[in-house]
Amino acid sequence: MSIRHAACEPCRRAKLACGHERPTCARCRGRDQIDLCVYRARPFRRKSHSDRIRERSARQSVRVEALTTPPLDTSPISEVLGASSAGTRRYPNPGYLGDVSHATIFNQVSSRAPSWLAVSQHDESAQPPIPSPPADTFIDQATFDRANHALSLLDQLQVSGLASLIRFWLKKGVSLALAEPFVETCAEAAVGWRELSTPVGTNPNDINVGIAQRARVLLENTHRPIRVHRHSTPSEYLSQMSGRNIRWESLGIFLAAASRAALDTSSFGPLYNSDEGRRGLIKALTYIGDCCLETCLALDCLNDLQLVLQYENLIVHSQVDGDQSYHSWRRMGDVASSLFALGYHEKIDEDSYDIPLFVAELRRSCFARIYAADKSLAIFLGRPPRIMKEFCYFQLPTKFVSVWEEPDNIEKSGSSPMSSPMITGRERDVEEHNNEQVLNYTSDTFCSALFAVIKEEVLQLFRKRQASGETAIINELRLKIDQQWQDLPPHYRLTTSLKDCPLGPFARDFLAGARLEYLHTHFLLGFLSQRKVAEPDEALLRTSSEMLSIVVETIILRDRMANSGTCLIWKVAQYGLPAAGIISLALLNSTAPDYRQFSRSKMIQALSVLVAEITIGAWIQPGEPNFALFSQATRTIQSLLDSLTALKAASGASDSQQLLNSEVADNWDPYINSQSWELEMDFWASLAEHPTLVN
Repeated sequence: MSIRHAACEPCRRAKLACGHERPTCARCRGRDQIDLCVYRARPFRRKSHSDRIRERSARQSVRVEALTTPPLDTSPISEVLGASSAGTRRYPNPGYLGDVSHATIFNQVSSRAPSWLAVSQHDESAQPPIPSPPADTFIDQATFDRANHALSLLDQLQVSGLASLIRFWLKKGVSLALAEPFVETCAEAAVGWRELSTPVGTNPNDINVGIAQRARVLLENTHRPIRVHRHSTPSEYLSQMSGRNIRWESLGIFLAAASRAALDTSSFGPLYNSDEGRRGLIKALTYIGDCCLETCLALDCLNDLQLVLQYENLIVHSQVDGDQSYHSWRRMGDVASSLFALGYHEKIDEDSYDIPLFVAELRRSCFARIYAADKSLAIFLGRPPRIMKEFCYFQLPTKFVSVWEEPDNIEKSGSSPMSSPMITGRERDVEEHNNEQVLNYTSDTFCSALFAVIKEEVLQLFRKRQASGETAIINELRLKIDQQWQDLPPHYRLTTSLKDCPLGPFARDFLAGARLEYLHTHFLLGFLSQRKVAEPDEALLRTSSEMLSIVVETIILRDRMANSGTCLIWKVAQYGLPAAGIISLALLNSTAPDYRQFSRSKMIQALSVLVAEITIGAWIQPGEPNFALFSQATRTIQSLLDSLTALKAASGASDSQQLLNSEVADNWDPYINSQSWELEMDFWASLAEHPTLVN
C-alpha cells in the first residue's frame, strides 16, 4: 500500500507535483521559494461543518479587524494623521492652488491684518486644534478590496524571478526613463514584500498572517507623506519607499519595470519560453500594476512617486494596448491632471520649495517628459494637446548625472556636488563637462522637450491655416529648428550612418531618436506649408527620405540598439509611416521636375525593406499594438511597389510615368487635404484607392 505524502503549500496552490523533500522540496528550491515552502500539520483531515464555520468567522474577523482602527494612541495610523495635521500645510486640501484662488486671497487678508492679529493667527498655541478625521476614513471598502485583490495576485507570481528579469534587463544599459533612480530599490523591496509588509512581531511565514493584514500595512505606509528637506540625501529619500516603509508605489514601479523588461526580452527561461507565455505574463503584470496605481490614487495623497508611477504606467499601456488605445489616451490625461495638481507646471526652485537638488531635478524631469509625451501623442492621434506652454513655466532638467549619487567627498549634510563648498570652480567646470558627455535618459528628456515646444507652435498653426503671414511664421520656425539643432552639444547630433556609429547600443539609439525628432519637426512644417500634399515639394521629400532611411536602419540594427526613451514600434509609427506615406505620394507623381535629383531606386529600396520587415513578423506580430496600422500601410505600399514594377515591365520607364500621371490619376486627391495633421490608417486606406495601384 502506497503512502500518501502531503505537498507543500506553494506546490499545492499551483497544483504542481511536489517532491515532498523536507524541510524544503526540490521544486521550491529551484524556484527560489525556500521561505514559502511549508507543510500543513494535518493535510488530509477533512474539514467538518463546524471547522468551515470557524474559518469563515475568522476570515470575517480579519476583514473587520483590518477595516476597524485601534485606539489612536496605539495605532500606527495615529503617527500618519498626527504628522499630517500637526505639520504645516500650505492649504487645507492637497494640490496646487493658483494666484486667483481663495487661499491666495486670504493670504492677502492675513498680510494686511494688524500686527497683533497676524501674530495670533500664526501662533499655533492660540488656535484651537484642527480636529483629526477618523483614522479609518482613508481606507474605504473599495480601496481595501482592491488592495487585497492586488496582493493575492502578486502572491501567485514568481517575484524573485521577476526581479532577476529586471536585473538582466538593466544590464543592457536600459531602465525606466523617469523612474530610473527607483527601479533597483523597488525591485529589492518587492522581493521581500511578504516579510517587509508583515506586522512587526509576527512571523512572515505564518499562514495566519493573511493578505488583509499585509495590505493594511502597505496602505498605512502609502498614506504616510514622504519627508524631504533642503539637506535630504538620496539614500534617506529612497529609504522611505523600501524596507519596512515599502509602499504601493514601490510595488507599482517594480511591476512597470518587470512589464517593460518582458516587452524587451523575447525569452527568459525561468519565467517564459514562448511569445504566448510572455504576452500572458505582461498582461498579468500590467493588470496588477493598474491595481497598485488605483490603490495609490484612491488614498488621495498625491506625491512625486505617484506621478512617476502614473507616467511609467502610461508608457506600459502604450506598449501593451497600443498608442491608438483609449487606455493610453485616458492615462495621458490623468498624468497631466496630476502634474497640474502638484503644481509642477510652475517654476521649481530648490530654495522656494526647500528641497534638495535631486528632488528638484526629478520634478523638472517629470514636467519635461510629460510635456513632450503630450505633444507626441497629440500629433500621432490628431487631437488637441492637454498641456499648453502659455500656462506653464517651461523648465528643463540639467544634463548632470550625479544628482542621485552621494560622493564620498560630500558631507552627510546632503549638499549636491554643484553646491558643495569643497568643489572649486575649475573642478565644477570639469565635472559639468564630464557629465554632459554622458548620454542618458535625462539627455533624451532634454532633447524631446526642446523640440516639443516647437511642435506645439506648429500645432497652433494647423488650427489657423488661412491666417495671413503664415509663410513668414513657417520660415521663422524653420530657422528656429535649425538653430536649436546647432545649439545641442556636438555628441548629441548624428553625423554618420547608424552602422558606422562607434558608440554603444543606448547612445546609438539616442542619436537616432534625436535626429528623428529634429527631422519630424521639419516634416510637420513642410506638411503644413504644402499647397497640395498629394504633390509634396522638394524640401518635404528630402526630409521624408532621411526619416525613412533612419527608421529602416534602426529596424535592421535593432539588436545593436537599446531603448533610450522611445521603443522601435513608436519610432516606426511616429516617424517611419508618415515618411513612407509622403514618399509613396512622390512616387505616384514622379514626373515632377523637382524629383529628378532624388534616387527613386533608394526610395523604393527603403519602402521594400520596411514592407519585408513588417511582413515576416521579425519585430512585430499579429495582436501586438499598432499592428493593424502597420498591416494597412504594408498592404498599400506593397500594392504601390507591385504597380511600379508591373508598369515598368509592360511599357518601359517613360510609358509608366505617363500612365502614373494620366488624367484619372491627376483627378485623384487623398483625404489628406483635410484638417488632420497626421498620416494614420485613413490615409493608407485612401491611398490604396489610387487608380493606378494593383488591387
